[in-house]
Amino acid sequence: MHRSQWTILLFLLLSAAVSADLVHTLRTGRARGRGGTITRHKRPKKYWRYVYADYAVLVLCAVALLWILISPETFDR
Repeated sequence: MHRSQWTILLFLLLSAAVSADLVHTLRTGRARGRGGTITRHKRPKKYWRYVYADYAVLVLCAVALLWILISPETFDR
């Protein structure tokens, strides 16, 4: 496997893990934070910040994957 294929696999695994976490968070209304459980009703600002952070990571993974696929010669060295 070339180096770019390992990078693509890593980004796909990261996006799958973040997607699973996001689905669980949105279904249950709870997220795990540093200070304990973050719920949609008791701590809505932290909850929605957590959800938006998950979306941001997914967007960054998508941009990185697109960049790797468009210019693969940068990773094959």
